[in-house]
Amino acid sequence: MSFSLQSPQNKTLHKSSFSPSLSFAPRAFSLEKQYWKKREDMEVEKRTMVNRSMKLPIGYRFHPTDQELILHYLLPKAFASPLPSSIIPVFDVFFSHPLTFPGDQEEKKRYFFSKKRREVSSRIKISSDDGYWKPIGKEREIIACGRTVGIRRTLAFHETNKASSKLNKTRWNMTEYCLAGFASTKVSGEWAVYNVHERKASKGKRQRKSRGRDDAEEENLSCIDFTIGSDHETGPPPPSPPTSADESGSII
Repeated sequence: MSFSLQSPQNKTLHKSSFSPSLSFAPRAFSLEKQYWKKREDMEVEKRTMVNRSMKLPIGYRFHPTDQELILHYLLPKAFASPLPSSIIPVFDVFFSHPLTFPGDQEEKKRYFFSKKRREVSSRIKISSDDGYWKPIGKEREIIACGRTVGIRRTLAFHETNKASSKLNKTRWNMTEYCLAGFASTKVSGEWAVYNVHERKASKGKRQRKSRGRDDAEEENLSCIDFTIGSDHETGPPPPSPPTSADESGSII
């Protein structure tokens, strides 16, 4: 579209026939929408990540089977393939005391990807010199579709008593999941999944603690007299009615 204007000097001025396109408006809106969507996703990811691991919503627990851990998490991790989620963080479980491990301490079980370490005299010493992990029990095969895909074993943590320089067995246990069979190679054999958890106190210790609580309750209640009456028991006589006395002191 073009048109002309007459100047006061009777000169014709021609306006450019360029018409600005309005298509940039929807495009800008789309870019802005993508920006805010990406920012929202980043905020959600930030809220759901704790110590570089995913934090599940309240009421949810990560409770995979042995087969799921091997086939859907450890196997892809070992071969650098995409994982179904970032729920299992990478952490060196042989670096420090289990009390310093990341994650929610109130969770019964915490899972980590970690490189395996070589045993020396059936012990795996940790880097901080706070103790060592010792294998206990027997190794168990993990079977999926009739084939061995992994090996599971349990390790117990013995901590160093700095006062006496002795080693004390703790209630900290760790289950190690490794690839085996067709899934095991020299490259993939370095990675493992570790399930760290603290065992409950033994029955004897629980009974002693319970006995101690009962004794404390008895001491607190010993100063209270709980007397329960009975219909067959005769109580004390009722008080006599008030009387009046004369000036001589005789009772009328």
